This record gives sequence, structure tokens and C-alpha cells, in this order.
Amino acid sequence: MAFWPALAARPDDPRRRPRRPRPRRTLRLPSVVAAAVALALAATACGGGSDSSGGGSSTAPVRQGGSITIPLPVESRGLDPFVASYTATADGSRMAALYDFLITLDPKTGEVTPRIAESLVPDAAGKVWTLRVRPGVTFTDGTPYDAAAVKANWDAHADPAMKSLRRGLVTGVTTEVTGPLELRVTLATPNLSFNRTVAYGLSFIASPTAFRADPAGFAANPVGAGPFKLKDWVRGDHQTMVRNPGYWKAGLPHLDQVTFKTVSDNQQILSAISTGQADLTVMSDGQAGEQAADKKLKADTMQVDGGQFFLFNLKRAPFDDPRARRAIALAIDAEDLTKSLFNGQVQPGRGVFRENSTLIDPTVPQQPGYDKAEAQRLFDQLAAEGKPVNFTFLTQQHATARKTAEYMQSRINQYNNAHMEIEALEVGAYITKGLVNREFQAQNYGMWQADPDPAFDTLFRSTSTSNYGGYSSPAADAALDAARAAATPEARKQAYTDLVREIAKDLPVWVWQEATTSTVYRPQLTGVTLVNEGQLAMDQIGLTG
Repeated sequence: MAFWPALAARPDDPRRRPRRPRPRRTLRLPSVVAAAVALALAATACGGGSDSSGGGSSTAPVRQGGSITIPLPVESRGLDPFVASYTATADGSRMAALYDFLITLDPKTGEVTPRIAESLVPDAAGKVWTLRVRPGVTFTDGTPYDAAAVKANWDAHADPAMKSLRRGLVTGVTTEVTGPLELRVTLATPNLSFNRTVAYGLSFIASPTAFRADPAGFAANPVGAGPFKLKDWVRGDHQTMVRNPGYWKAGLPHLDQVTFKTVSDNQQILSAISTGQADLTVMSDGQAGEQAADKKLKADTMQVDGGQFFLFNLKRAPFDDPRARRAIALAIDAEDLTKSLFNGQVQPGRGVFRENSTLIDPTVPQQPGYDKAEAQRLFDQLAAEGKPVNFTFLTQQHATARKTAEYMQSRINQYNNAHMEIEALEVGAYITKGLVNREFQAQNYGMWQADPDPAFDTLFRSTSTSNYGGYSSPAADAALDAARAAATPEARKQAYTDLVREIAKDLPVWVWQEATTSTVYRPQLTGVTLVNEGQLAMDQIGLTG
């Protein structure tokens, strides 16, 4: 049976939303959302260390009941698993509240943990995986949460008509229900990290019954099996979610109600929490810890992979020449940038893997360091060949993004035979021009990932539809294949170290800030825990006193 009537209006159909028409997104990528959120938050502040400035949530006993408010900077496009943004600062925690997770990834240890799934295990090669669903779980409409429900959702992601942002994650994947609670998953190519793919983008499961009944309206009236269910949604202002009395974990959630507020400015969010008008938020802002401490708030920060970086278009001049990419990487002092713009409160980038990553050999450089003389030599060499490094840098129309672009422009334009212009666009136009149409020479791009797979695979693989810069390297593809085929931590580390060597040589990107995700909250909260790249475990949060 089809998961939804194929010809029905999708939830994002503008006919359904005359008050707030929105452009339909393409199936280019899950990572498009990360770049969009980079604008909405503060666009460039995503460095920082791995320590907590708040020391963790309260250790006082949790009480049952009560309500909290969580301001987030991005309004939801829709709350179904197909169009929602799963990023930490957008819909990640909203989706966790409504749907819970099949499985999660611990961002600190890298371990995958079943939740509604009892297990997800591969055969020896990683070609066939077996998913077993926990018995006795139901959606809030009474529909069983079983293997058929998971299959219906994953099949829907794969259907081009659904226009799911996760379609690329299930390309070539076939599923077969082999028992009421068992699903056999066959991949097009072996991948011993497929469980990480599920945690990343296939873990939110909707009620097939509710979706079939109202496919066009489901995004505004979602039905999941999470600790909360949607009570009301005033677009542009708030979503109120109330306790699910049938939640599968006895005694949870602790709270009776959670209200997600849409507040676009980070400083307003922090002020609201410090004055008691709000309770908790998630930020990809490297300054969050310092700012929270100033306001006597708790802040738990974790380093993740990715960062804020120059994304070069290798299909267009001047960056079709690797010397031009290397010259830019050598020309800007990332340490001075972070000190000048962020008072040293964010960490300069070392590469796409976090500085303390255990997945790569730390002795292998991820990218070149600042070298003004060598940068000028390369600029001169290219100019002598009739190829001066003149380009436009595409960024988001946001104060912090603009400030960072202007800093880089001021440094690059000091060199002979190099010139940078800035084009700053609002988020929709930025996504369309840079990520959909690929009409850029270089652009600001951000990623926050608890694990490199599948996000790095989609960004760097030569055949990926999310390879925005047009990077093509057989050696990098082989390293990505090896990472997915790795049966041991040592083999995975070797594969990603090989990938780093290729990226350092080819420089499809240059990272200027490391990535962090932070929770900021009032001291009266307890159980504040992040999973994946920064989604709140909503069933654990409670109030003390």
C-alpha cells in the first residue's frame, strides 16, 4: 500500500498556506538545511572547545510536571519526517519531542544506541541489515509502531514524488518485513556504518495511518510516538506540545508541556532565558558558553565535526585551479580572524574533523596553515599565466556572516593579483543560488556533524547530488568506500586519515572555525542531554524543586 496518495497535495503546497507561501525544496541534500541554519543563527559562530561552562544540569531530584519554553531561531517548515530540518537549532528537538528516535548516536563517544529499535545489526559485509523494533510501542493515534511502519516511512523517503530531504539516504535501499517487528534492509553497496545513517536522518517515524488519512495536512498535524504531541501551532510564534500519556517509557516524560518559541536573534534568546521568560535553547554558537556564564546560566558545549568554511566551486574559475584554492587557504590567518571578530571565544578551524577527533591520525595535517609569503607567490604565479584570483564570495545576509566576509575580504585584497567581492543574500536566495543552481565561485558553508558518515560522504563523494563544489577524486571516493566497509575502529581511522590527506592536497574546502553545539539553560533544569549532532533527548528533561 502506498504511504500516501501519490497525487495529493504535499504539506508544503502553497495552496495550503496562503499566509506564508514558501518555495518548495529540491532533493539536493540533507545538508542544505545545515547551511540554511548557519544563516539563521549567527552564521559563523560555531567554534569553541569541548568543555562545559555550566558543569552539567542540576543534580537535584527531578519533579514530575511543569512546563518549559524553548526558543529556537528557525521556524518549522513542516513537522513531518520528510520536509523538517533535523538540525539542532531548527527542528531537531521538535522532532525528538514528537517522534522519539529509532536509534541515536552519542556525540561524545560515537556509540550508536537503540531506543525504539531493539537492535540494528549487519551481516558480515554490511550489505544486509536486520532491524528489530521494540514490542508494545504505539503512535498517539493507536497505530502500532512496528516493522511495517518503519518500511512505510523509508519507502516514502525514497519516493521522488515525496520530495523528501532524506531521499539520498535511502537510494538503492530495499526493505522487506520479515516479521511483525523485524525488517530486513538490503543496501546497494556494503556499508558497516548504515546504523549511523539511520541515526542521522531515518530515525523519526510517523504514523502511517495518520499520514494516509491526511497527507497534505500531516506536516501541520503530525502524529508520532514521542514523549509529547502537538497541541497548537501559531506560525511564526510558537508550537505547544503536551505530554503523551501513552509514551512507551514508563514514568516519562517528566514535563507536562513544552513550548517551542521562534526567536530569530541569539541575544534575545539568551536574554529571555536569563530573565526567566524561557528555559532552554540549543545553539551552534561558539560564544554561547562565555555569554551564558556572564548571565549566570548553564551551558554544556560539545565539539562536533564540520565547521564554518570556504566552499570552493571547482567547476568555475579561478578555483578550478588547485593553486588558487591553496593560495586562499594560505592567505587568511584563522587565529587572527577568531581573535579579531570573536575575542578568541571560538576555535580556529584545523579541518573538517574536530581537533580532538579519534577518527583520524592527529599527526596528519588537515589543511595548510597561514603563510603570507607562499600565498603571494601563488597569486603571482597564477597572474603570470593570465589567471588572477578575482572572485565573488557568496554568503548569507546576516550581520555576523557579513562581518566575517568583510574581514576575509580585507585580508585577501591586501595581496597583489587577488581580489574578493561579497554577495550577501537572504537564506532562500542563498540556498537557491549557491546550493541548488551552483552559481558561485566560493561561498560560506557550515556543517555540524556528530559523525562523518553520511554527511562527509554526501559532500565529498564525486557522484553525490550534494557535492556542491564539484569535487571529484577517485582517491577520496576510495577512502569513503573504505570507511563504510571498515569492520574495525582501526580500519575506519585509516580510511578517514586517507580522506584527510586527499582533502588537504586538493582543498575543496578551507575551514576557518571549528564546530560546536551548545545547550544553554536555567539552573533549575535537569536531564539536559544532547544526542546525534545536537538534538535534545526530550523525555529526560525536567524541573527541580
